[in-house]
Amino acid sequence: MNEEIRIPLHFKEGVYPLASLPAGTDDDLVLCSESFDILSYRVPKQKNTVRLYSISKQDIMNYLTATYRSSGELYCVELRNGENVTLVYLHYLDAEYAKAEVLDFAEQSAAMISDELLCCRDKVFRLFIEHFYDGESFDYAAKIATEEDRKTLLASAGDRAEDPKFLQMLINNSGNYPYDNRIPCDSHTIGIMLQCAPCALYEFVVNEMTKRIRERAIPLLDKTDDFQFVASEYD
Repeated sequence: MNEEIRIPLHFKEGVYPLASLPAGTDDDLVLCSESFDILSYRVPKQKNTVRLYSISKQDIMNYLTATYRSSGELYCVELRNGENVTLVYLHYLDAEYAKAEVLDFAEQSAAMISDELLCCRDKVFRLFIEHFYDGESFDYAAKIATEEDRKTLLASAGDRAEDPKFLQMLINNSGNYPYDNRIPCDSHTIGIMLQCAPCALYEFVVNEMTKRIRERAIPLLDKTDDFQFVASEYD
């Protein structure tokens, strides 16, 4: 059975647990707690519906909080369980504000990924950027392929090791390298930010993150002579 949880879009400045919020009004964010631990809502003044999975009713009742700006406008809704914070909803004042918020988080994410990339002490043969967004699920990650990874991959080519086109396809496919080499961003948070935004920001966030990783990490990596940086969207 679905149950509605109403979060006022305007209240006093501060951070409030769900139990401390006033009863529903005509100006609410309406969360719907569905079966199979799905939490969904329609973004106010927009048509898109956001769905969060594996969110139990108990988590909602125990950890849901709403944060209000000094103006009294709702800023965000989160699940706060100690140091574990899960973004549920983010309210933007306008499109420019949304762009600035997304850019700020993109910069932080790119810095985190770059720092992890620079922990690599091996010769880097490829640096892949993989990204995806279907209006609900978002993914962005960097993946290193080292010189040793390339040798291992080429050793598996078998009878096709003499086919140059096949080898190029083989070594330039990020999926052929170890998954453990993959460094993701906080895809959940960015996904919620994109879905709540009043404008399309997927290409913007991907371009900004990729630009910063290229500038911050690539010059400092120990690279092979035939190193390549490959950024692509997957489906």
